[in-house]
Amino acid sequence: MNDTPILDRITSPEDLREIPAKEIPALAQEIREFLIDKVTKTGGHLASNLGVVELTLALHRVFQTPNDRLIFDVGHQSYVHKLLTGRRDGFDRLRTPGGLSGFTRREESEYDPFGAGHSSTSISAALGFARADRLFGRENYTVAVIGDGAFTGGMVHEALNNCAKDLKLIIVLNENEMSISRNIGALARHLAKIRNSKRYRRAKRDTGSILRHIPLLGKGIYHAVRGVKKAVKTLLYSSNYFEELGLYYVGPVDGNDYGEVERALTAAKEQGEPVLVHVRTVKGKGYPPAESDPRSYHSIRPGATPARTFSDVFGEWLTREGERDPKIVAVTAAMGVATGLEPFAARFPERYTDVGIAEEHAVTYSAGLAAGGLSPYVTVYSTFLQRAYDSVLHDVALQELPVRIIIDRAGLAKSDGPTHHGIFDVAFLSHIPDIRLFAPITFQSLEAVLEATKDDPGPVAIRYPNSGEDPVVVSTFYPTGEYGEPFVRSDNVMDPVAVIVTYGGIVSEALKAKELLKEKGITVSVILVEELKPYDQTAAMIASQIPDGVPIVFVEEGIYDGGASMILSERLSEHFETPPPTRILAIPDHFASPKSPCDLLGWLRLDAAGIANEVTSLLDEIAEN
Repeated sequence: MNDTPILDRITSPEDLREIPAKEIPALAQEIREFLIDKVTKTGGHLASNLGVVELTLALHRVFQTPNDRLIFDVGHQSYVHKLLTGRRDGFDRLRTPGGLSGFTRREESEYDPFGAGHSSTSISAALGFARADRLFGRENYTVAVIGDGAFTGGMVHEALNNCAKDLKLIIVLNENEMSISRNIGALARHLAKIRNSKRYRRAKRDTGSILRHIPLLGKGIYHAVRGVKKAVKTLLYSSNYFEELGLYYVGPVDGNDYGEVERALTAAKEQGEPVLVHVRTVKGKGYPPAESDPRSYHSIRPGATPARTFSDVFGEWLTREGERDPKIVAVTAAMGVATGLEPFAARFPERYTDVGIAEEHAVTYSAGLAAGGLSPYVTVYSTFLQRAYDSVLHDVALQELPVRIIIDRAGLAKSDGPTHHGIFDVAFLSHIPDIRLFAPITFQSLEAVLEATKDDPGPVAIRYPNSGEDPVVVSTFYPTGEYGEPFVRSDNVMDPVAVIVTYGGIVSEALKAKELLKEKGITVSVILVEELKPYDQTAAMIASQIPDGVPIVFVEEGIYDGGASMILSERLSEHFETPPPTRILAIPDHFASPKSPCDLLGWLRLDAAGIANEVTSLLDEIAEN
């Protein structure tokens, strides 16, 4: 670890404001070295945080945080912010259960006024804070920091449309990947320099004041001059989207030049109305591998990456199937590479659409594609599908359209925490009529599910984890290599005293629990469910593989209330003369967010030991009765 003599003097933004301006470049270098050292070990979002070092320093020096609030969109670029606000010691446990969050969290610090994790929410939240301040008569500022990618989300534009002139709101648009503004080149830079100068702002303010105070004609002249100025500016360098919405626009400025950023933020602070400050930063700044390949260093994971994942298998299958069927199209919401669609996009660019960070649009757009005669596959992370619930319900299911919803990152997200846990999709999809829901957990069963459902006339949802397959699961449930329907499989253990019924990645822990129980002389069987809905059909298949009277423990890496286990437990009771004793081991009524460092599965009692204990507890209860 490199020495950090300047950073060592900072435990809060108050300390930062005491640092002489001439030391800021050296401090920025120390911060970059600190982040590279820590994040390459723990994993996390590296490139984006290296890009916002100067911007974050300027924000905390210009604004009086925490009284003035900083709201980071998504929050994955808040590592520098955390470092400057007393959380340096937490970086050794960054993105671990109960450790330092990879996003902003209200309970973590007073400097995190609004939690994040999903995109495009910051401006809406900032508007709420700014309006509350106005109503309470408070004089503090609210600053939303948002990347250009988030501007593809519809909430951003809904919020911009709601901005009012009387709010002390500043929006910092961090452009680090794609160009949004047409104000590029020498003229834009020249205008930005003029607009950021104190002389320009003073002259503009004083001239406006003089004109408005001319008796009778003053206000008319003032508005006429403003109109002429706007017309000339539009003629010179086109209309500005943000100013058309009523925001005062500052920029673009070099977001990695501390002096430029500080001047721009100071200009915004003095304006007295909602302002958008447009900065341009370089992802991975100061770390050559990340600068040259920011996509790979956007989020790095600790340890080895699986050689092959479910996302890869899906992408390969879809590309092969695309060769056969010209009606197949792929849709994603800014997650094409992460969900395995890169091969399909390269082979069929005209049949591939990345809608940006707009999950609800992705699903409804796919519904339109299906209604138009195509066969759409829309890929989305489990946690982001929550945003498209209404689109799935009304636009796809109600109209019985053949949209295939491919749900990646299903299950607990141990590194990213509660905002990214994929633990709700089964519960909320289970209550949508006429949708089929699958959870394949081997590579070939995923392909078998895709083959079995490709001609379905209605909606299908297929979920799987962000991992490779477990060879023990493959050998246990597919010993002969025969895949396909039925998608409910038993390990064929003879004369079990209890049965564990489960689905998804947690089946690996169930099999380990079976071995732990075997060591104690307790024989249990495990049933793997890879087709959840329709539940009546699945319950019948499960019942056919369980002897009468044998107790059942359901294990689910999903929310308890309304989850698959609760539904299957109810349905199974109809298939036995005497319903068997049952237990459900699932995630309780909370967000699976521990307050102190721990093993997440162990904390939830969903690890092998927890499952084994649940089985023995149920057997002991039966014996006592």
